[in-house]
Amino acid sequence: MRTYPLDTDTIRLFMDRLQPLRLKKREILIEPGKIDKQVYFVEEGILRSYTVIDGKEVTSWFSVEGDLSFSTASFYGESFGYETETVQALENSLVYYMSIVELEQLCLQHIGISNWLRLLHQRAFVETEKRLISRLYMSARERYDDLYKRNPALFRRVNLGFIASYLGVSQVTLCALRK
Repeated sequence: MRTYPLDTDTIRLFMDRLQPLRLKKREILIEPGKIDKQVYFVEEGILRSYTVIDGKEVTSWFSVEGDLSFSTASFYGESFGYETETVQALENSLVYYMSIVELEQLCLQHIGISNWLRLLHQRAFVETEKRLISRLYMSARERYDDLYKRNPALFRRVNLGFIASYLGVSQVTLCALRK
């Protein structure tokens, strides 16, 4: 992946706007139905995004060190359709945050920050597209093997029920796949 190196002054400007936030394991960062005007940068720990559908939690994303996390509805202009999204810490975590408005202002003022953020979003978009394609065309075994190959640490850090949900399989199926 291409990177856009940021000069020291731009990095300092960016870092000066960040505020630290420590989260305890299982703590909810973003609640469904509420506007969250912050963007979070994961320094330590892991976050899970999920939605409750028919009484079941359906995991849509894991954010680990170096990733962003945010309310989709809030970040993309308070778009409707994601009002049920929850973001939860799966480990004791350290995130840094700034307002979405501040981040947008920084992007307008500094092309390096804008390019960096664009690359993060491109990576997330590609991952989402791969996941969609895998759900449509790959077997449960192939989806499991692909996720394990790309991110084996996830299987050590995350409850297997959450991984099963993310893969679109039952926990029983996931247990069978792991044998």
